[in-house]
Amino acid sequence: MRRKWLLTSLLALPLAIGGFVYAKSTKAPPAQSGYTCPLTGEQLPCPNCCPLNHKD
Repeated sequence: MRRKWLLTSLLALPLAIGGFVYAKSTKAPPAQSGYTCPLTGEQLPCPNCCPLNHKD
């Protein structure tokens, strides 16, 4: 009976570790910082860089 539990735990441990590694690798990439201009769709460093926000 002990041998059966030992073999079961030896098989379950790599599966559990693999599951955690897989779950961590499938997370969404972090959001990009900055500002997306609604006019051009470009990723800009600040809202003032967008042509819509220029006050001439």
